[in-house]
Amino acid sequence: MKIGFIAEPYEESEASGMGYAVLETMRNLPLQAPQHEYVYFSSKPISKNLVSAPFTNVRIPKGFVRQFFWFLVLPKKVDVLLFVTPLLPLVVPRVPVIMFCKELGSQKIRPRTLAGRISNFVRDRILMPISLSRTLHIIAPSQATKDDLVKFYKVSPEKVSVVYEGFQDMEKFQSVSEPVAAQMTPFFFFAGKIKYRKNVHSIVEAFILFKNRTHSNTKLLLAGGYSGAYYEDMLERLRAAHLDTEVFFLGYVPVGLLYSLYKDAIAFVFPSLNEGFGMPIAEAMSLGTPVITSNLSSMTEVAGDAALLVDPSSPQAISEAMERLCSDEALRKTLQTKGYVQAQHFSWPKMAKESIQVIEHALR
Repeated sequence: MKIGFIAEPYEESEASGMGYAVLETMRNLPLQAPQHEYVYFSSKPISKNLVSAPFTNVRIPKGFVRQFFWFLVLPKKVDVLLFVTPLLPLVVPRVPVIMFCKELGSQKIRPRTLAGRISNFVRDRILMPISLSRTLHIIAPSQATKDDLVKFYKVSPEKVSVVYEGFQDMEKFQSVSEPVAAQMTPFFFFAGKIKYRKNVHSIVEAFILFKNRTHSNTKLLLAGGYSGAYYEDMLERLRAAHLDTEVFFLGYVPVGLLYSLYKDAIAFVFPSLNEGFGMPIAEAMSLGTPVITSNLSSMTEVAGDAALLVDPSSPQAISEAMERLCSDEALRKTLQTKGYVQAQHFSWPKMAKESIQVIEHALR
């Protein structure tokens, strides 16, 4: 069988969660099922060094409109075409398509700007239903995402298969690890884009409550891109609480420092409002770092019983979890042990192998 995969959004460096997932999918599909041929469609060339198995790279135009017309006249180069939402090849007349639906957070979290609301309406209410109707089958990274598809789009449950994703193996960066600056320790840690959906504002509010209650010397370190009014509002709140020197917005950090930030943190704090999977949770657990995360969405599936689950809308609850992990060494050790075991349930080779099984079954 010849399998096509639209490798968008494709990123080689500073890859976001979505870009990293696309990259690992490209790498692992041909490794787990070498009996098939693979054609990767991308708007920029894919380095042969990134994928150790044979594949063909076909270039496609950039931009939604041009890609729409390109796929509209796509000749039957492949037997099946895989794609990742939010990329939506609405009409591919000659080839069956299978969708990787990563998450549907925009259905539950209202955009803060008019432009964002218009964009979400067009994508979620107009384009997504068309794409779903054209899809032979859907692969979701969690039961929570499958439930969202059934709830918001009335998709038949039989049309959706849950295949858990993997995570970045942080241990391989131990040899290039960089120490965390002494003035930043001890610390709680968050990794991800500094944006509303990640609920960073509640982490900041929880940290303020924690500091006011305990007067601890613990810091808060936040790794990920930041800018705009959302960041400025948090910074102003920290200044008003006289804690702006206790919180460090680090921006993008190299992998060596990222390894140390995960490994040395008192806890990884990730109370996101919605996640399709929640890769950073598994990354933290794989390094033995206790995790505080949300008691909803896919985060409960990834964390299992190996994390403290909190109401993400309650800074007080997040704050109390911080205090527990700061003061209870036995609890930290328990979560460390459970986290190592839980993280072993997830890997990219496992994801690729199970995805191929779903694809083969759907095409029978």
